[in-house]
Amino acid sequence: MLSILNSIQGLVNFLFLVAIVGTVGVSWLYAHRLKKQYNADFPWGKTVSIVGIEVLLWIGFNFFWEIFEAFWLPILVVAIIAIVVVLSRNRRKYI
Repeated sequence: MLSILNSIQGLVNFLFLVAIVGTVGVSWLYAHRLKKQYNADFPWGKTVSIVGIEVLLWIGFNFFWEIFEAFWLPILVVAIIAIVVVLSRNRRKYI
């Protein structure tokens, strides 16, 4: 089970890396075109804040994923019970 969880973590870490590199790459491309066409400056502060948020999300994901890896069985049991309770509620029928 841990190998499956580790492979999921590796995949999500790769996706975070792609998102960060993509954000920087697209920002650089847009800044280049903006400078070339309109001779205007690109707001790099916004790009830095977006990349900062992405990095903080990446760190937060890895922190909570380590907790999930340590306690995956109790979390799984609680999640299954919550899903069963939500799905088995009596639904009101409106006429």
